[in-house]
Amino acid sequence: MPLVEETIEISGAPEKLFPIISDFERYPDIMENVTAVNILEKGEGYTISEWITNVDGRVIRWVEKDYIKPLENRVDFELVKGDLKTFNGYWQLEESGDTTKVIFSIQFELGIPMFSAMVHPILARKLRENMKQMLSDMKHKIENQ
Repeated sequence: MPLVEETIEISGAPEKLFPIISDFERYPDIMENVTAVNILEKGEGYTISEWITNVDGRVIRWVEKDYIKPLENRVDFELVKGDLKTFNGYWQLEESGDTTKVIFSIQFELGIPMFSAMVHPILARKLRENMKQMLSDMKHKIENQ
């Protein structure tokens, strides 16, 4: 199962950044590729969210369950439904002096064995590009508030 991970340093403490990282409904205001995030359910320590993104002119939709862990400065997520067989990962914030290291990690699986060897590398590359853009957009928005 392919793993794609990206990191970025953002000015500020994890406690300042965590409310932004875990406020998914604000992502369309922060990230160019995120069209909409709708919270479908909210409970103690979790949300179920519907995501609509636009990557290279393609609309991609999925529903995920998000596990919000403020004491750990971490959000884990897993696919509830969507086009992929597996789509899970996490956001982790780690203090690094005057900045915070933001780690964004995703594992995915297409679920069609005969196409996986050919398609997974392409999907991983596009996912990495999208993750870099999301992190860059987030950094710019947070540091220029």
